[in-house]
Amino acid sequence: MTVAAFVLGVLGFAVAMASLTWQVYTFLMQGARPTLTPVVGLLTAGGGLVTNDATRDVRASLMSAAAQLPPGQLIVGVKVVNAGRAPFHVAQWALRADPSGAAFQVIGEQIGSPPVPCDIPPGAEQIFFMYLAGAVNLRRSLESVEGDPQRIVATVSSGGRTYVSKPIATEVLSIV
Repeated sequence: MTVAAFVLGVLGFAVAMASLTWQVYTFLMQGARPTLTPVVGLLTAGGGLVTNDATRDVRASLMSAAAQLPPGQLIVGVKVVNAGRAPFHVAQWALRADPSGAAFQVIGEQIGSPPVPCDIPPGAEQIFFMYLAGAVNLRRSLESVEGDPQRIVATVSSGGRTYVSKPIATEVLSIV
């Protein structure tokens, strides 16, 4: 075996591995890839929506926005961003308490929130929400559950899979 044949063999192997890696990467990235962020905000009477990340205590900024805007309803929900290359189908969404599994889901249509089921196109986002009182009632009903402390998370179901967000800050659920 000559040195040239060995170098060509190593070079061919490297190109084959690079090609295989690229094929696996494109296969994994071609579907829908949702990213969930829990949100809390204010739905104003004029149809405006102000939201903020609900994973941290944002009560002060939310109350400041409520003082500056027309009156409205406090809401809690989930922002779904589709970072994939295919549409993401949202079959249903809910707020769930972990680890107990108790859930609160809006039945019918929530005024201002997009109807479910729906599809989110690639690169787009959608915010699903309910009135904050529902999430507060879910948290209050779980205070008597013994064992592990309960965390409220937003869930989105698509087909046979359920995606879960980070927990909603307990301070946010004490606004009402």
